[in-house]
Amino acid sequence: MTLSANLDGTASFPVRLRADESAVLLEIAQAAGSTLELHEVLDRVAEKTAMLTGADRCSLWLLDSSHDRLLPAAIYGIDPSFAARWKRKILAIKDECLSQEAITTGQPVVVHDAATDPRTDKRAVDLFGDKSILVVPLANKGRVIGTLFLNHISRPYWYSPQEIAVIQAIASQSAVAIENAQLYDESRRQRLEILASFRRIGDALAAGLDLSDTLRLVVELATEMLRATVGGLTLRREDGTLGDTQWAPADTASHYALPPHLLDELVGEVIRNGEPLYVADLCEYWQGHLHGVQSAPLRTCVGVPLHLRGQVIGMLGVFHALPKRFSPVEIDLLASFGTQAAIAIDNARLFAGLQRQVEELSAAAARNAELYSRLQLEKQRLDVIFQNSTDAIYMADRNARIVAFNPAAEILSGWTAAEAIGACDSEVFPSDQDGSTSLHDATRAVLESGASYSTVVETTILPRGGTLRHVAASYAYVPASNDEGPFALAVVRDVSQQKEVERLKSDFISMVSHELRTPLAVIKGYAATLLNSSLHLDAERQTRFIRGINDASDRLTRLIDNLLTGSRFESGRFKLSLQNVDLAEIVRKVVANSRTGTNGHLLHANLPSEPMMLRVDRDQIEHVLVNLVANAIKYSPEGGEITLGLRYECGPLAPADLSREDPANQRWAVLTVRDQGIGIPSHQIRFIFDKFYRGDSPAVRRVPGTGLGLYICKSIVEAHGGYIWVESQLGRGSTFYVALPEE
Repeated sequence: MTLSANLDGTASFPVRLRADESAVLLEIAQAAGSTLELHEVLDRVAEKTAMLTGADRCSLWLLDSSHDRLLPAAIYGIDPSFAARWKRKILAIKDECLSQEAITTGQPVVVHDAATDPRTDKRAVDLFGDKSILVVPLANKGRVIGTLFLNHISRPYWYSPQEIAVIQAIASQSAVAIENAQLYDESRRQRLEILASFRRIGDALAAGLDLSDTLRLVVELATEMLRATVGGLTLRREDGTLGDTQWAPADTASHYALPPHLLDELVGEVIRNGEPLYVADLCEYWQGHLHGVQSAPLRTCVGVPLHLRGQVIGMLGVFHALPKRFSPVEIDLLASFGTQAAIAIDNARLFAGLQRQVEELSAAAARNAELYSRLQLEKQRLDVIFQNSTDAIYMADRNARIVAFNPAAEILSGWTAAEAIGACDSEVFPSDQDGSTSLHDATRAVLESGASYSTVVETTILPRGGTLRHVAASYAYVPASNDEGPFALAVVRDVSQQKEVERLKSDFISMVSHELRTPLAVIKGYAATLLNSSLHLDAERQTRFIRGINDASDRLTRLIDNLLTGSRFESGRFKLSLQNVDLAEIVRKVVANSRTGTNGHLLHANLPSEPMMLRVDRDQIEHVLVNLVANAIKYSPEGGEITLGLRYECGPLAPADLSREDPANQRWAVLTVRDQGIGIPSHQIRFIFDKFYRGDSPAVRRVPGTGLGLYICKSIVEAHGGYIWVESQLGRGSTFYVALPEE
């Protein structure tokens, strides 16, 4: 395709298009008519029109059903990714001046200079670089269905009247092709809807719905199928009178309710004639049949008789709020649908009668069904219990081979259900105690005796993974039935944690007894010596004895304080008494008081020169420091330096696993207690703040303690919103950190 040039340098019409208009129109028709798929027709029209006219870009816009908006339909001559976004841009006609003018006048709109023409969207002109624009209405037989845009970008373009006439012819030819494709698309959609409606009515026939549901479904389908405003179905009673009308949709029907006498007139005529009745305008119809009727809420009606075995049993009607809305094809469709609907209604009536007979004949069966249902429900409940029980449950057959295995049993044993089923229970739950009753022994005993195990079996097992587990098991005997069984049902509970708690309780009682007895023995011994009148002690020995009594009393006091503080934390009765306190002063006091209890230890503090004020509970923070210093002394048996530090830090704290979502600019007062003692093994560090926890090394066991000190420290620090953690090297000492937030 070549363009000729005008004398002023603007592009002129393609020579071929000007020379052979009929050939061009034929080419457009062939391109558009080669398919009935709407999107393909639109794309081919845009492409072919641009190519035949020499335009840089061609786009098609279609009016929506309201004729108030333009829907982007096809575009040629632009990047495909932009075209995809462009198709989502729906415009109101009032916002697109060129299209509005073309649609309103029915005439082409020519823009020779897009940059200066007041009708153009300057942002779009700048974006696309348009020089000249031609907008032609897509019209067929006086109906405008949209607009066709031709845009010239490389240079301005001047259209002659002949050229505009040719492009109008192209637009008209394109409009025909587009309308045909739209009709095909609409026809296909309607066909699919019709098929779906007939399938649904067929399903209703097969399902045997009750009468009211069938009537409602029939009306809903008819209304949807013809896209009516409302639908109604009226049946004739056995005595010839008309029953109540079933309307759908219910909310719309209440708004458009017809007066009963007007509706009866319509229904009566359809039943009398036995033929479909089409009323293009209900106002005119009722004025001719009933005097005094001036208006009607609904304007168009199609009513079809419901024929069944040579009789008319009622009328199915659809109504529209606008006049003349239904075509002959739609009337025939509704008549065919009415035939199916009559069968469905008859089927529903027959079904209702059969249902009454079935109800009478199936009373006994219903009772059996109820019993079966209860059994099934009970089975489901048992299955839920079996699957969701936290106790391991398994069932073994007469050979002690597992036939059922729940998820908790998988967790306890380390075997999957697939592996365990068919295996002997002695393999899955191997015993770890020689001479004691194993789970396998208990299974055998139940199967041989035919009775449930009277006592709970407690033993230990060594499941996969090698971690010893303490378990308690109870057994039930399941008699044989249907040539299966008997079985032994075992419920096994992992009591390892309970055993550990019992051990901790026992250790705690023993430890507290020892911790109480030791200072009491000192107090008793020194006091008895001082009270013995036959002994004459010098002043220095008396003072030493009294100091020993005082130290033992302090030890008792600390022990009791720790126990009471731990109890307050457990019960939630612990309360802080906050005040502004100089942390440096607390550190100095603790260092001074602790020096008297040292044995070859050197205590000193690295403190800031200025007071370090913080809002805390003075006594509780002092308690934390006293516990930490006491631990540093106790676990540094060879002496050495114990250093207390105090400083400010800002931002997230280390180690990272202690950090919460604290503000990035959060300031912290950080207390440190560093010793040169025995240190803590790395695998024990995460446990040392647990209640009653003490390490298991001989060096730790030799040091008296209850395992409450660090637990209390952690509880106090966290009550202040802070952190406590430790860094340690075995044999080289530990450093405890306490971080308290600054408000």
